Amino acid sequence: MVTSLEFNNKQKILFTQDFQTSVTLYAAGSLRGAISEVAQDFAREYDIPVRLEFDHSGLLRERLLNGEHSDIFASADIGNPATLMKANKSSPVVNFTRNKMCAIVKPGLKVTPNNLLDWMLNPEIKLGTSTPNEDASGDYAQEIFRKAEKVQLGSFNELNQKALRLVGGRNSPIVPKGKNELAYFITETQQVDIFLNYCTAARLAILASPNLQIVELPEKLALKVNYGMNLMKNASNSGVMLAMYILSPDGQKILNKYGFDSPLISCTPQ
Repeated sequence: MVTSLEFNNKQKILFTQDFQTSVTLYAAGSLRGAISEVAQDFAREYDIPVRLEFDHSGLLRERLLNGEHSDIFASADIGNPATLMKANKSSPVVNFTRNKMCAIVKPGLKVTPNNLLDWMLNPEIKLGTSTPNEDASGDYAQEIFRKAEKVQLGSFNELNQKALRLVGGRNSPIVPKGKNELAYFITETQQVDIFLNYCTAARLAILASPNLQIVELPEKLALKVNYGMNLMKNASNSGVMLAMYILSPDGQKILNKYGFDSPLISCTPQ
């Protein structure tokens, strides 16, 4: 016998009635701290162990498409989980939390939201981003570049050509164990003067290197980020419970503590 959890009027995912002894959750690396704490609280509350696997969203999507098993996929975007849904690998996508993009700036630069684009376009300034197509943060940086093009003609090509993709890819440089990758590339190797990344990641970089600056993006470049989650096909009832726990007030409180915002709406691409 099976039971079903309905996400919308068009699609359903079926789940086995028997509870598994553990749950597997694949999650974007930017969720590591928050989701780890959510999983610990869930495991303590329901006595159901959770196995966590963190990687970049695009790489996790490929692994799941290639047959790896997880009960839940929590991505830093909507597109990657939507791809799994369209491939009939999962349930529809639920927007379970939000983030936004910021600039992390090396000490000494007088960067403000109003002059950020000028600094980014300065040929003497080294700009860092994550890797597009493999990590959602890199895709968001590309979107920021497209917004910049509307502000100043030619900005997209200039920013895209100068940006160093130092994190988030299969071939990204190795960061020493225990080092914050953003702080490492800005303050230690000094390969980057300005790094575009999540505001939650910026907070962690500041903890590692307090002299760094966090600069909000100006309105014309601002980008809010919806994180999507879906239940994989044949997810266990325990997986359903964990997904609901992430969406619950208790789960959302933990996400908020790490700098994430509560979701506005569910996202189900057609």
